[in-house]
Amino acid sequence: MSGSPIFPGDLVVTRVCRPDHDLLVTLEAYDFEAFGLTGLRTYDLAVMAQAGAVYLAYLYDDIVGGCQILRMLDEPGFFYVVGFYVRPRWQGRKVGRTFLLAVARELEELGGEGMVLTVAPTNTAALALYRGVGFVDESFIPHFYGEGEDRHILRWRFPGRGLHGGV
Repeated sequence: MSGSPIFPGDLVVTRVCRPDHDLLVTLEAYDFEAFGLTGLRTYDLAVMAQAGAVYLAYLYDDIVGGCQILRMLDEPGFFYVVGFYVRPRWQGRKVGRTFLLAVARELEELGGEGMVLTVAPTNTAALALYRGVGFVDESFIPHFYGEGEDRHILRWRFPGRGLHGGV
């Protein structure tokens, strides 16, 4: 299994609306694995599931990725990706692309025009993934999350919703 690509049909993406405590604890650990101390805690994840959306990607009954989404107040056609990750064991196997496209389809069904997210300039794998599906650079903000925490702001305008990738 290690290193081989997954088949898109094998990935199951679900939205979690009311996660139980055990799932919240598991998701907190996965968020910490992906983002370290800036990862979401059980409280944050419970609020995200209730007020926004929490999507999980499953392969073979294993949670392989997570995504937290909020609708943007000033741009209600756009969804802000609070967090998106693929667990290390599953990286490099096209899981991220398949998962991200599945989430985008869900958001389009909700009337979404596109997505906005931040990514560290050093996270070259994430930058390649996001740009590869259609995100474009909107801006670069030094110290976005504090001293030394620079971020690219990327935007993806869904095809058919105006200029591809346009800001």
